[in-house]
Amino acid sequence: MHFSVGDKIVHPLYGAGQITAMEHRELVKGFEHYYVVKLLVQDSTLYIPVRKMEELGVRAVMSLAKLDHVLDVLQGVPSSLSQDYKERQGRIQEQIGTGRPLRIAEAIRDLNWHRQLKRLTKKDEDLLEKGQDFLASEIAMATDLDIPEAHQMINTALDVALSQDLDESEYAQAPSATTKLA
Repeated sequence: MHFSVGDKIVHPLYGAGQITAMEHRELVKGFEHYYVVKLLVQDSTLYIPVRKMEELGVRAVMSLAKLDHVLDVLQGVPSSLSQDYKERQGRIQEQIGTGRPLRIAEAIRDLNWHRQLKRLTKKDEDLLEKGQDFLASEIAMATDLDIPEAHQMINTALDVALSQDLDESEYAQAPSATTKLA
């Protein structure tokens, strides 16, 4: 995929940002072309080699139609999470690590429900925060909102989900919403 200055992108490890320039830098092996990306959350600049964009999994920011699907996932019925913290955290890290908004939304939703059952460890809380920050940065870029407004959008969707008043037995039986959407 080819990007241009001004494009809004998502790096699967660093989050959403906007390409502000292209630079040609001389290296030991010759010249290399880079996209200069201003990241939204960390307020930092990332230099990504043009030839590595696809390999790294850099993609365009989600569309507004995709955002509707993400909000549906956040508001949906959760999938149960393992009671084994290593297994649970491994699954959540994998979902967040994809950098895909639907997978991240699923992880956030499931951890949020899990928290309501009073079963989050410190690591689980950190993963929930990481997922929310990552998703909020992409929502902010897609909608031209600021980060706190994007976080509020996520929290509002999660509140809708929690108002469903599922008991623990229903939660354990709930299918994965993104499995249907992916």
